[in-house]
Amino acid sequence: MSAKEFSQISRNIFYPIYPVIADQILKKGVRQGCCLDVGSGPGYLGLAIARQTQMQVCLFDINEEALEIAKQNIRAAALEERVYVEQGNVEALPYPDNAFNLVTSRGSLFFWTDQVKGINEIFRVLKPGGMAYLGNGFGNRELKKAIDEKMLSIDDKWLIKAAKRLNTKENYQAVMNQTKVNEFKIKADESGLWISFHKK
Repeated sequence: MSAKEFSQISRNIFYPIYPVIADQILKKGVRQGCCLDVGSGPGYLGLAIARQTQMQVCLFDINEEALEIAKQNIRAAALEERVYVEQGNVEALPYPDNAFNLVTSRGSLFFWTDQVKGINEIFRVLKPGGMAYLGNGFGNRELKKAIDEKMLSIDDKWLIKAAKRLNTKENYQAVMNQTKVNEFKIKADESGLWISFHKK
């Protein structure tokens, strides 16, 4: 699927999930400072966070085409003063230590070549007191059901493809045990499967 096709699906079908996920993340307590959204794609989660806060938000992705679409979305949202894009690889984040108050990622961990290295990099760039919230989900059961129905009308293999990208709590636990993060939570509920951790 091209970045353009993914953006169209995100905008037309997935769009309702992003404000809900942003709200779930922000209720964890970090609402000020700088946010890094890793694997941002067209930027809908990062933009939802920007709309609900006054945070500076970096939409970070390896895919140049996705970031070009993200730039258009930033302009359309009139958030150029607080939201920007940067291209790069999560396994070598181009930022100093202790740079971000919040790091988020929805739906990109599956695509990382080295998840341990990526999570260690996220931990490195988190400020003390900062939080990371990484994983996959659709916000709640009702939204997931609605999206499944719409996606099945486009692609009858949607559920099979989605299942292949799903991780398990046990897999995330095994990955996290290899990282430099000593304390973390893995949540599996109707909001999805998420890893969260703070930097002390």
